[in-house]
Amino acid sequence: MKLEYRDLSSSGPERSSRSRILSLGFLDFFAGSLLLFVASAYFVMPRQVDRAVDWVVYESSANTFASVRCIRDKTTKYLFTQTRDVLELRSSVRLVNQAELDRLGKPQPDAACYAAGGFVEKVSRWEYFFGWLTRAVS
Repeated sequence: MKLEYRDLSSSGPERSSRSRILSLGFLDFFAGSLLLFVASAYFVMPRQVDRAVDWVVYESSANTFASVRCIRDKTTKYLFTQTRDVLELRSSVRLVNQAELDRLGKPQPDAACYAAGGFVEKVSRWEYFFGWLTRAVS
């Protein structure tokens, strides 16, 4: 009985005939699929996207809030300002982040501002996806 020695490190004909695609790993396919999904989602979305506003005006005595745009456009009641004509905020009104509203006792949105669509803003899809990047760089 004769034993044969095979050198596994050499590139034989069966090694070179393997497809290049089979040499790619799972993470390569996953990264390619993710890139394809993000690119297609970006181009399928409309050019203008509705995004929720970040900062709102909160009135603690009435436990309600409205966006700054609604106050500027005078679509809300004068609950947040001194008078109907002057846009100066009352002393009891605070500017808070919308994420902090749950901490303030679950306030209700102002009905006039909600009806006017004042809690969303139209932004470009570039700003919607990559706005954080432009703010970080500048």
